[in-house]
Amino acid sequence: MKTTVNIKFLEKVSNSNKTKSKSISDYTRISKSKNIKSEINVIGLNIEEATFVVDKFLDDCSLAKLQNIRIVHGKGTGKLRNGIHSFLKNHPHVKSFRLGTYGEGEMGVTIVELKK
Repeated sequence: MKTTVNIKFLEKVSNSNKTKSKSISDYTRISKSKNIKSEINVIGLNIEEATFVVDKFLDDCSLAKLQNIRIVHGKGTGKLRNGIHSFLKNHPHVKSFRLGTYGEGEMGVTIVELKK
């Protein structure tokens, strides 16, 4: 991305990058924790689209320090559920996952426990 900025709007940045990066990451964490939901619905998406959306969702939940989340994939033929489960097996933020029980959505929902 290119941009043109008048020189009077520029300022020199000090060498203390550690304090700057920490404040930016803290701001991101606070911002995500205020706006993040603990459930995502991927019904109607194909496996490729769903894994992309779930990956982004897991990153956001990890930033927000959530521990348990729900992925709603529906019952259907089970292809989407199997694709999401195979994706979750190797994801670095996932501690464990299981199908929902009675009252949680049963076969149409996956409950994911995230690493701390």
